[in-house]
Formats: sequence, C-alpha cells, structure tokens
Amino acid sequence: MSVTRWRLVFACMMFSAAMSAPTLHAQTLFLEDFQDGDANGWQSGGDGDVQVTAYQGNYSLRLTKRAMAFITLKVEGPPEVTVSMAFAALDLEGKDACIAEASNDNGANWIEFNRVEDGGDDGFTLHTGAQRIASPTKGASFIVRLRVAGNGDNDTCWADNIRITARPQQSSHDQSGPRQQLSLAFLIGDERLQSPVAMQAYTQAADAQASAGRFEGKLKFEFKQERSAIKVLRDNFNFMVDPLPGIKHPPSFELDFVQSENNLIPTTRGLIRTDNEAWDLIVEPGRVWREPGDDGYTRAAVPFALQERNANCTHNGVLTFIFKPGGDISRAAYQIVSETCFYFQFDMWGVAETSYTPQHVANADAIVAAYKQEMSGKLPIKPIAELGADYPAIDPDAFAAPMDVTPEYLTTYGVVIEGVHYRGGCLTRYGPYPFCESVALPSYSTAKSVFAGLGMMRLEQLYPGAMNTLIDQYVPECAAVGWRDVTFGNALDMATGRYNSRAREADENASVLDGFFIVLSHADKIKRACTSYPNKSDPGQQWVYHTSDHYILGTAMQSFLRERIGDEGDIYKDLLVDPVWKHIGLSPVTYTTRRTRDSVRQPFVGWGLTYLPDDIAKFAQFIAVDGGIHDGAPLVNTGLLASALQEDKSDPGLPAPDKNFRYNNGFWAWNAGGVLQCDSPVWMPFMSGFGGVSVVLMPNDVIYYYVSDNQEFSWARGVQAADKYKPMCGTGDNHG
Repeated sequence: MSVTRWRLVFACMMFSAAMSAPTLHAQTLFLEDFQDGDANGWQSGGDGDVQVTAYQGNYSLRLTKRAMAFITLKVEGPPEVTVSMAFAALDLEGKDACIAEASNDNGANWIEFNRVEDGGDDGFTLHTGAQRIASPTKGASFIVRLRVAGNGDNDTCWADNIRITARPQQSSHDQSGPRQQLSLAFLIGDERLQSPVAMQAYTQAADAQASAGRFEGKLKFEFKQERSAIKVLRDNFNFMVDPLPGIKHPPSFELDFVQSENNLIPTTRGLIRTDNEAWDLIVEPGRVWREPGDDGYTRAAVPFALQERNANCTHNGVLTFIFKPGGDISRAAYQIVSETCFYFQFDMWGVAETSYTPQHVANADAIVAAYKQEMSGKLPIKPIAELGADYPAIDPDAFAAPMDVTPEYLTTYGVVIEGVHYRGGCLTRYGPYPFCESVALPSYSTAKSVFAGLGMMRLEQLYPGAMNTLIDQYVPECAAVGWRDVTFGNALDMATGRYNSRAREADENASVLDGFFIVLSHADKIKRACTSYPNKSDPGQQWVYHTSDHYILGTAMQSFLRERIGDEGDIYKDLLVDPVWKHIGLSPVTYTTRRTRDSVRQPFVGWGLTYLPDDIAKFAQFIAVDGGIHDGAPLVNTGLLASALQEDKSDPGLPAPDKNFRYNNGFWAWNAGGVLQCDSPVWMPFMSGFGGVSVVLMPNDVIYYYVSDNQEFSWARGVQAADKYKPMCGTGDNHG
C-alpha cells in the first residue's frame, strides 16, 4: 500500500509493522529504497503530504510542510547497528529542515542521524547521514522517523535509501573442525549452490597446510546459466527487463597460471576483453593451500571481477576449487556479492565446470620474479585503526565515517601518511572480501586526472608547447564543424567555449542520452564529441563539465604523438605505462585501459582505468608528495602539475562551478578554509569519480581516498582529522 495523508498520535507508533533481520551473515538488516513504488510498513502523520514519487526512474518518499513518516522494526542480534539515509530538499528557508531520527527505546528518546537545512535544498543533491546506535534491549523496538520541520506548503523533502546495517558476522565453516561450506563433497558432487555463502568459506581454515607440488598450466572455467543465479538489488537502467545474453553469469575463460609458494598467478593481468555482450574480466593472483578433509587435494581461491563492457562498473568476486598436480580438478564455486557501481547492483553465484591441463608456461620464472618484485614494492600497510596509535591526535573514525559514506556502499578506503598506507577493510554483503589487496577499483572520472592530466603533463615534458597546440590541427572531425582556437590545454580544462548549458552537469547528462558513452566505435564517439555543442564563448573562459572534451583531447594527443614517433605510438603505453607507472611501481592492472571496440582502439582517457588499492596510494603520493619526481628526475612537467595542485598563484584554474571549487589541468580543488576555520583560503586538490570515488591530495602531504557507489562525495571530516597531523591554515598562501 502507499502512504496516505493522515494524522496519528504518538502512541499508535507501537502498532506499525515489525520486520525481522535476514540471515546472520548479511550486512544489511533493513533496506527501503521505495523502488517498488510502495511504502509498505510505513505510517505517516503531521501536517502535510507523504507519498512515493518517481524521478528519472528513481523512487523516493516525498514529505511536505510538517509531515512525518515512520516505521517500527525488530532489530535483534548485533549489539550495535548503523542507521543511514539520504535526503534531497527544496524550498527550505530560515530554520526549515529535513530531519531523520531513530529511537532504540520505543520512542522515548530520539537520536538524529541526518539533517538538511536551507542552503542544501537544490532539489537534486542527495545528502546522506548516518549514525551508529546501540541495538534495542530485549522487548524494545527500533523506530526510524523522517520529518519536515517546515512552515509552508512548498517545503519539501525526498527520503531515500534508508538502511540499517551491522558488521558482517563470520558464519563459515568451523575453523577448528571439518569444513561445512564448499566442502570436498560439494566441490566434487553435483549439488547446486543455493545461495551465496560467507566469504570466509573462500579462505583457508586455521589448520590449513602449505600446498604440495607446483601448479603450472592452463585453467579453463565454463559458466552456464543453468548453474548460475542472480539476485538484482538495484537496476536503474532496467538492464534486466530485456537482458543481454550472458549478463546473468560470468564469461567463460581460460588462462595460464603458475604457482609461487602459496600464490597462484595468472599470466594475464589487467582488463581482459571477452566476447560476452555484457562483461569483460579482470583476474588477479589467488592462493593455494591444503586442508585435512580434502583427501590429498590442494584447494585454491582466485579473485576475479566483472567489468561492464564499454563502461567502468566493476563487480568483484571470488571462485574456489580443488585439484591435484596430475590434472584432476573439481568444479568451481563462485560468488560476486559486492561492486563499485551506482546503477546496477546484484549478488551472483553458482558453479562452473573446470579443466586443468598441466603444461609448461612460457616465461614462468620471469612471471614469478615480477610478481615477487611487485609484492615487495608495495607501500607498507597497516590497518586504519593503527593510524590513531601512530598519530594519537588523529581520529581514524573520521575517515569514511558513516555520516559521509553509507557503509553498505563503501568498497574500500585508505590514508597515506609518510609513506605508510593505513587501509580500511573491503566489506561485502557476506563478510570481508578475502583478497582486499587485489580488489579491482574502477577509476571512473579520476582518469581525467590520472590519464588526461598526467598524460598531458608527460607530453608537455617531452614536447614543450604541446599544451598550446590547436585541437583542429589533429582532429579533423572537430575541424569540420568549426572548432577554432581551442588548444589541448583548453580541452584538458574543459573550457573549450563549446557548450549548450552552464547548468550543473546538464550537458554531461545530455551526452548520456545522446549515446556518447555507449557507442562502440571511435568514429561514432568522436563524431558525437565534436558535434554535440555549439560555440558560445572564447576558449579558456568558461568551465563546463564534458567527458567528451577529454575524449577529444585523447584523440588529438594520439595523433600528435604518432606524428612524432610513428603510427604504433600509443598515448597510454608510451606516455604513462612504460615511463611512469612501471617506474613508480604500479601493478599490471593499471597497464590496460578501456578502448573503443574497433581497429582504432582509441583509449577513453576520461574514464576506464582500473586500480588496486596500492596503486591509488602510490600514484597519489607521486603526484602530491613527490611532485611528479621519481629517483631525482621529473617524469612529467612539474610546472603544470604545480598549477593543478594550486601551487601557482598565477594559474589557479577556472571556477568549477563556483568560487569554492576550481578545475585546472584535469584536477579539482576545493577551498577547505571554512571547514578548517582558517582566516584565508586553503585549496585542497582532489580527484573525483562517478558514483562516489574521491582521492584527496592535502597540502600537508596527507592522502585520503575512498571508493564507493552511492553518489556520496563527502570527506570534510577526514580533512579536519588530517589537519591534526600538520595544521593546514596558512598553506593557502602557497596554494593559490
């Protein structure tokens, strides 16, 4: 039923529907996103309207004037839960507010966990709030209440994504006894995998032993729909209404693997293009071990990820199987129960048929040596909790705080100080991801900084004056429609002077509808990029957010580079992978990027990279702490990098979109002076990616990043905490 307008006295709250929690290993105890168009279980009261409304396929609960809505729940089991939700607001004035509260004692006391006031009411932006709250005592109920504190009929709040979550419970096999999940009998049998299991089942037991022998050869995994299952949790674009072939299971694949100690290393790393119409693949090194109950078999687990074809949505999974050195192998169990994808979220699980062909792998020793070097070159890692022990003035809980990032949608996060990587966990809906060091993280638009920005800085380092080269000299598709006087630097700044609207992301959203992001060929992409916007101002004067500008820039850079080094030149490999990524020790996952699916294979430039957590820590440190210098030599143009980092007062960039934000050379900057209570501006460079990816490069040499997927971009609490390491007031004098 839908919520209707009516008045209700407080005592009636006790009669609303109660909901029980799902199985213990689930992280989410309660979720309401109103996507079914109903608000079952919710009651309403106060003076105003309460109803479910839709906008561009997303449903939310709208409250007006002084209305309220509430739901009473039974929350049992965990000692503490996190309650979170998001508000969008419109027409708030003075003391008007959208307020979310929770009670763990039948409504006797209320704890506020989200509030939006005048100034945050653009009718568009979702403001998320969250709070950790003790679970109710026995016999008490947990109540969530949403209300408008308004004074007029136009005061409006839209509520969405109400969640109650608990830290995942470990519920796998008994670590001291026989394995209960994904046992030998299951893997060699024919039973279906009925549902996902606790992620712990994909890790080794406490009594595990080192593997015997050495795995070397070809592994083949064949996934079929009849042995797979999918449960869709969010589908904003209705992918499952008319699903593409293959979207409901992973693509089948075969790869060579070689073993080094307890590591199982695929010979192909990074993005693997497949023939599947929905998914490409990323396969990372796994582990091997023996368990007493496996009858002499060796057990293996391998992390892998599905990445949406032609896009950057990434769904991380793991598969496991048992084998013997002679080639005997079981089927594989797999599950995918986490992602970094705002618009398409699901659990996927099942079994795959496998084959193992023992054989010599070419360059096996070199592959093992490179992997060992990669592991030894990682930044020192400590749990995020140890940040407070090493720096007592810093509160570790300020980073990726539930008030900033809804825990349910957080993939991972970290802080880098003095070369140490303090890393948060990698939670899934079924417990911690067992390969956090190998979780595949999509770049989205952080590639505008990492690829377009640094790539252009490298090009300028090699060929001074490249920034001032004209686009129309190298992109005939743009020249044909009147592009004039637009430089490479203008395109990097998204200040070409060509746009339809200066309204916030209006042009970018139109490019989604126009198909720029989904067409497969370079010819189609560059045509749309060059012809989408008319000339409205002189280049370099007005910033308007266009991913297509960076695609045009990448096309121009490719032609420019090939004019100088030959037709085999490639802006990603020759400007970044070989001279920069390999020198600063990034993983092979970063050596590939999304490209057009044709013979041109044009890199996307503005999106499409994939990182591991260590990669983010390293390239951020190279940029913000080392200033683009490695082993005493500049790898990029340090002047352009200094401007991007707001260290050159003469080149601060353009307002983007207002005076508190800037955009320069592919990097954002935000004035944190007010948050830090400084007397002068403190410009904070950062990178940003669709869905909720932020990499913050603080002027006190602290790096803070998180990867999430609920369109949440709040990190001021982390900045305030990092200020305790080295105060940043006054750094504005040296940073613009």
